[in-house]
Amino acid sequence: MRLKDKVAIVTGAANGIGAEISRTFARDGCHVVLADLDEGKAAALAEEIMKETGVRTVAVGCDVAQKEALQRVVDTCVAEFGTVDILVNNAGITLPACPVEDITPERWRKVLDIDLMGTIYGTQCVIPVMKAHKSGKIINMASVAGQVGGVFTEATYPVSKAGVICWAKAVAKQVGEYNITCNCIAPGTILTAMTETLGSADASLNVPLHRLGSVKDVAGAALFLASDESDFITGATINVNGGMSMI
Repeated sequence: MRLKDKVAIVTGAANGIGAEISRTFARDGCHVVLADLDEGKAAALAEEIMKETGVRTVAVGCDVAQKEALQRVVDTCVAEFGTVDILVNNAGITLPACPVEDITPERWRKVLDIDLMGTIYGTQCVIPVMKAHKSGKIINMASVAGQVGGVFTEATYPVSKAGVICWAKAVAKQVGEYNITCNCIAPGTILTAMTETLGSADASLNVPLHRLGSVKDVAGAALFLASDESDFITGATINVNGGMSMI
């Protein structure tokens, strides 16, 4: 159990990739704070995880677009468990494709506030705790879209994810002396409720491995980055996309 007695915060934890990461961490002995806009759904998942694993988990309602909300999550985690060892900045949204000239300021703000600023805020809130303990793992959910300029979505999404990748590098350079690492996972098309709305059913035809990804594929990468096995990796982006980024 590589994460036994560690403590993690996962944002966007009630569904999809975030839910699977939360389950995977708990099965490996990690206490998890599930932060999600849908607190009720997060609470139900926390109860399910505790019944399965016996590991104590906590659910907290959180709008990651609000820095104050993320600070409350961190404060709750410290109050419940004494520290934060791992932060997974997973919460995100995407919008259907739209011509770049038609993207309104409101659409830009909606995506950037959640996908990019939510990641920035979460990182800022957790770093003082990690610095005090001189250790920590920060894992940001990027996307192959942020590397290639988009796949099925409008430009707001790849721009936000490119920012997440650059943010991880900037953070990694500043916090390394405190034994804190900051890395990204860049999934390709993963089968979730969100991707089902984007018309991506035939995406596997363009993937060298000839299949779409599963949430377990991403959770496995998160487990590696959260474990001691990744101690000498920072500022990196782990591609979990079946080879899509090569095309």
